[in-house]
Parts: sequence; structure tokens; C-alpha cells
Amino acid sequence: MLWSFLAWKVFKLSILVSFAFSLAFMLFQFLRIDKMILSLPLSETLPFLVLWISYSLFYFMPTSMLISSSVIFFELKESKRLHIIESFGVSAYRAYSKVLVRFIPVFVSFLVASFMLCEEDISFVRRYLTYKYYVSVFYSMPEKTFSTFGDVTFYVDKRKDNYLSDVFFKKDDSLVMAKDAKLSDNSIIFINGSVLVKEGDKFYLTAFSKYTINLEKFVNVERKKDNVRRDRMLNFINASLSPMLMTLGFLISRIRLDSPTKLYYLVGIVSILYQFFLVILKSAL
Repeated sequence: MLWSFLAWKVFKLSILVSFAFSLAFMLFQFLRIDKMILSLPLSETLPFLVLWISYSLFYFMPTSMLISSSVIFFELKESKRLHIIESFGVSAYRAYSKVLVRFIPVFVSFLVASFMLCEEDISFVRRYLTYKYYVSVFYSMPEKTFSTFGDVTFYVDKRKDNYLSDVFFKKDDSLVMAKDAKLSDNSIIFINGSVLVKEGDKFYLTAFSKYTINLEKFVNVERKKDNVRRDRMLNFINASLSPMLMTLGFLISRIRLDSPTKLYYLVGIVSILYQFFLVILKSAL
């Protein structure tokens, strides 16, 4: 019962720390996509948020286990409870090994999840939502207002349902001006206008009676197989290192430190270095 209780304390604290890391990371990223998330229906954004949270919790769990293992065993040492356990002939290392054994199902679940959760899946859903956001913006474009989202600038003088008049459209080095336009499914059909395109150092102006732009060109919604392979390999390495990181946390707690603050600084530095290691490894895969 004692070892299961200690294992539960380490696991519970790991979840809390991982959730804190995930929340901080997601809030930082959310500032970049808040307009998109808030403008789309909850039925479309909720699955994305659930997937995002699930992956973030999984990604930060090995680091969180390092932190929780060091904190829990350091508190046991400082409160003399570990000495009581040792008085019964159970060394600190043996006590930790009994806790570690109870984490085997957790480690196995991490390895399974490493093939199920990929960062590319989150990016894929985010690109799809971005595409849906672009479509919704075009279908709700206000009159006589220059609207900019991403690298697209759009202006409509008048509109009636899906029919537009005196339209200005700019994306990257391409500019379209048309007398009329129509929103059809996931495309914009420009009527009677001209398109200005820059190629190299030259500009080319071409008149047209009808010119169609597919909104799918704005966002690549394909799932990139190379990124999936890379993410699964990174996830597997991260999950495989969980027992070693947890053990490292225990070994850090055995260092003679005269205050908990020094422990937090040391564990924080190790955690940051490990995150840098994952970033470098990801770029190398």
C-alpha cells in the first residue's frame, strides 16, 4: 500500500505539472490563432482543442515525471519520513525501485501513445480550421473595408448575398481587381478585371473576363507523411526516456541541498536542457 501511495503521489503531481506546462504553452500559441478559434463553431474547434491538450499532456509528461520524482522524494527526505522507511531495513533506492515498478503500465501506455499522438495531426487540423476560417471570412466580408488575414488583403465595395462588386484582392505578389465577383462553394470567381503578378523583377498585367481562385490554395491541408514519421520517432524517444528521467529526478533528490529552492532551480535547469535536447533532436530527425 505504501509503494502504491507513493507511486500515486508521483503520478498525480506529474499530471499537474504537465498540465501547467501544457496550459502555458497553449496560451502562448492561442494568442496567434484566437480569432480563428473564436470565430468558428464549437463543434469544429472542440475536437482540435481536445487533441491539442492530449498531445501536450503526453509530450510534457516525461519532463514532469522528472520534476515530480525529485520533489516527492526530496520532501520525504526533508520530513524524515524516508528515515522511518529506512529504519525498517528498506533503503531509499529499494523504496524507489518499488515505486518505479508500479509505473511500468504508465511507461507502456506512453510507448503506445507515441504512435497514436503526433504533432503533425494537430498541425493538420489547425490548417484545416484555418482553411474553414478563410472561407467564413470571405462569406462575411464587410462592405467598403479593407480586411487583412494572414497574407491576404480583400476589399469589397458592395455585396449582395454571394455577389460582390468592385473587388480588390491581394495575396503575396499577386493582385486582382475586378468589377464583379461571386463566391461559389470554396472558390472566388472574378468577372471582368485584371490580375497583376510579379515574377522576378518584372510585373505582368493581364486582363480577364473570368478568373477563379480556389480557397484551398491558401492553406495546404494535406497530412505530411514525413512529419508523421518524424513525430512518431521523437515521441517514442521521449516516451522511452521516461524511466530514466524519473530515476534522474530521484537521484537529484538525494543530493544534499540546504533548501528546497536550490532543488527547484536544479530541476528547472535540467528540465529546460531536456526540452532543448528534444528541439535539437526534432530538427535532426
